[in-house]
Amino acid sequence: MSKLVKGFLIVFSSIIGLIIAAVVIIPLVVDLNDYKPEIETLVKDKTGRTLKIEGQIDLSIFPWIGVSTGKLTLSNAKGFKETNFAVINESDIKVKLLPLLSKEVEVSTVVLKGLQLNLAKNEQGISNWDDLTAQKVTEPKPADISHVDADKSTSPALAALAIGGLVIEDSQVTWDDQQAKQHSVIKAFNLKLGAVAFNQAIPVTISLVLENTSPGLTEQLSLSTQVIIDNSMQKVELQQLVVDSKTTGSIVSGGVAQVNLQSDIKADLKSQQFNLSAFKLESKVEGSIIPGGLLTAVLTSEIAIDLQQQTAKLSDLQLNSNLLNVSGNIDAQKITDKPSYSGAIKIAQFSPKALLQQLQMAVPKTSDESVLNKLAMQFNLQGTQNSIALEKLVINLDDTQVNGFARVSQFNKPAIAFKLVVDTIDVDRYTAPPEKTTPLKTATPATAVAATTTLIPVETIRGLNIQGDLSIAQLKVAKLTMSGVSLNLKAKNGVVTTKQKISKLYKGSYSGQLTVNAKSKKPRIFLNEKISGVQLEPLFSDMQLNQSIKLKGTANIKAKLNTQGNTVPEMKSTLAGNFDFVVKKGALTGFNVQKMIDLGRMFAQSKTMQGNYNNEQTLFTVLQGSARVKQGVINNPDLLLDSSTIEVKGGGTANLVNEALNYKLAAKVKQASTKSVQVKGRPIVIKVAGTFAQPSYKVDVLSMVTEHEQKKINKEIDKHLGEGAGKAVNDLLKSFF
Repeated sequence: MSKLVKGFLIVFSSIIGLIIAAVVIIPLVVDLNDYKPEIETLVKDKTGRTLKIEGQIDLSIFPWIGVSTGKLTLSNAKGFKETNFAVINESDIKVKLLPLLSKEVEVSTVVLKGLQLNLAKNEQGISNWDDLTAQKVTEPKPADISHVDADKSTSPALAALAIGGLVIEDSQVTWDDQQAKQHSVIKAFNLKLGAVAFNQAIPVTISLVLENTSPGLTEQLSLSTQVIIDNSMQKVELQQLVVDSKTTGSIVSGGVAQVNLQSDIKADLKSQQFNLSAFKLESKVEGSIIPGGLLTAVLTSEIAIDLQQQTAKLSDLQLNSNLLNVSGNIDAQKITDKPSYSGAIKIAQFSPKALLQQLQMAVPKTSDESVLNKLAMQFNLQGTQNSIALEKLVINLDDTQVNGFARVSQFNKPAIAFKLVVDTIDVDRYTAPPEKTTPLKTATPATAVAATTTLIPVETIRGLNIQGDLSIAQLKVAKLTMSGVSLNLKAKNGVVTTKQKISKLYKGSYSGQLTVNAKSKKPRIFLNEKISGVQLEPLFSDMQLNQSIKLKGTANIKAKLNTQGNTVPEMKSTLAGNFDFVVKKGALTGFNVQKMIDLGRMFAQSKTMQGNYNNEQTLFTVLQGSARVKQGVINNPDLLLDSSTIEVKGGGTANLVNEALNYKLAAKVKQASTKSVQVKGRPIVIKVAGTFAQPSYKVDVLSMVTEHEQKKINKEIDKHLGEGAGKAVNDLLKSFF
C-alpha cells in the first residue's frame, strides 16, 4: 500500500511539475507575434478583409490565460469610402485557468481602448457588414447520430461566472446612411463595468456624445447604476439608475434641452414583469422652441408592467411644471394586443391668462378683465387606440362649474358625444368689449350662431358626427338673462339639428329647433320657434336696442321659416315661411295713434295742429297678426291693434333684402272724445314707409272728412278763390298726406 501511495505522489508531482514548466516555458518559447502573417492570412481567407496587427501580441498562461494586443485594424468592405471598418488601439482579455477545470469561468477586466467602428449603408441599401454576416453555402454532410448521447446534446451549464470588469475607453462609432441621407457619430464613448458576479451589485457607468446631421443635434449622455443579476440570469435589478442628457442643435431650435431620469428597476425576464420604483423624470427646455423661452417639468410615479398579463400601472402619478400641475393614476390592459387604459386625472387650479402670457400667446380681450384667472379640472379617463372618454368630468372656470362627460371615438373620422351641465355662467364677461364706434349687435336665441357669421362652413359640417346635450341653470348672454336653458345637438351626414329650450325667459319661455342641411352646394336652414308669455319691455331694455319705437307687453310668437344660401344676402332673399304673433296688454312707445287721430279731428274742425308727440305711446289690449314670407318679403295682411278707445287695422310688407317698409293702417276711435265733431267710427289712414332704421309716418287727415263736409269746404274755397279752386286744393292736400 505504501508503495502505491508513493507511486501516486510521484506521478502527481510530475504532472504538477509539467504544468508549472509549461506555464513558465510556453510564454518564453512561443511568441504569437511570429504568427501574425498566418493570422492575417486566415482572416483574409475567411472574410475577404485585411487584418493588420500593428502592435505586439502578449500571451499569458498562468494563473490567467489571456492575450493582450496593440493596434488592430480591419479593412472596410469594397465600395465604401472609409478605409477601415474597425480599429482597436489596445485590448486585453484574460481568463483564470484553474477554475475552468470546475466549469467555472472567471474573466479579468476586459479592456478595449480607442475602438473605432465605421458602419455604413450605400444608396442601394447594402451595409458594410453584410459580407461578414452572410451564411456561406456548403455541401451538407450526413450526420452520424448512432453514437450520440441524448444527454450530451445540450451544452453543460456553467457552475459559476465571474468577470472582473469591462472597460471601453475613448471609442467612436460612425453611422453613414447614404440611402436615408443620414450621418451620425457616437464619440467619446466610455464604458466602465465593475466586477461581474451573480447576486452582487455591479457598478456601471456610461458616457458618450451623439452628433447627428439631420436633424442637427448634439447630445451628451451619461448613465450610472448598480446592476444585480441572479444565477438564473432571469432576474435583473438596476439600483440607483441615473441618466442625464443634454441636447443642443437645430432640433431644439438652437436652445437647450436637459433631462434627468432616476429610478430603481426590477425585471423578471421569465415572468416578464418590470417594476420601476421611485421613478422620477426631470426636464428643462430653454430657447425659442418653447413659447416663453422656458419649460420645466418633473414627472414622478410608481410603474409596474406585466407583459404576460399585458398590464401596466402608473400609480401616484405627479406631473409638476412651471405651467401646470397634474396628478392621478392610470391602468392599462392588453398593452400588446388591443391597448386600453383607464384612470383618474386631476389638474390643479391654474390661471389660463397667466399660462397664455407665459407661452407668449395672445390673451383674449374680455369685457371683464378678472375672468380667465381660475381653471381646474378632474375626470376619469378611459380610452383605447381609437377612442378616449372623460367621464365624471368636473370643470371649474372662475365662478362657473361644469359637470358631465365628453367622448371621442374613431379618431380618423371622430364621433363626438357629450353631456355637460353648467350651474351659472355670464358669457358677456368673456366676450370682447364692444368698440366705441361699433354699435352693439344682438341675436335671438335660435339664430345666435348664424347671426355672428357670414358663411356656413359647409365642408366642416359635412364631416361632423356629434351628439350631445348642454344644460345651463343660469345664463347671461348678449345682455339677456335666462334660466333653465337646454340644448340638444345632433350632427351627422351633413345635417346639423339643434333643439333648444329656455324654461324662464323674462317671465315666459322659449323653445325652438334649428336645422342646417349642408348636403347640397348651398345649405338649407329651417327654423321652428315658439315664444310664450315673454315680457318684451325688460327683454328689449336688456338688449339695449337703440330704436325710437319700443314694444311693451306679453308676447306669444310662433314661426316656421326656411332659407337657402351661404351668405347673408342669399339667406335674406330666399327666406320663406310663416309666423304669427300676439302681444297682450302692451304699448308702442314713440308712436301715439290717439294723437294722430286728434290731428285729423283738429283739421276737421279747422283748428290749429300743434304739439310734439314723439315721446308719446300707444296703449293697447292686444296687438296681433300673421305673415307669410316669400323671397325675403314679409307680407302681413291682418295687423290688428285694439284698445278700449281705438282700433287699428291694416297690413303691408317689410322687405328684408332692401329693408323697405310699406304699411297702410286704418285707425279709428271707438268712443267720441268731443261733442262738437263726431269722429267716432271715422277711420284715419296712417302710412308707414322708409326703412327699418329710419321709418317714416304719414297721416291722411282728409280720410276723416265726410263727403258732405268736403263739399262744404270746397264751396267755401270756391267762394274766396274762384270756382274749381276747392277741388284743386283738396287734391293738393291729398298729395301732402
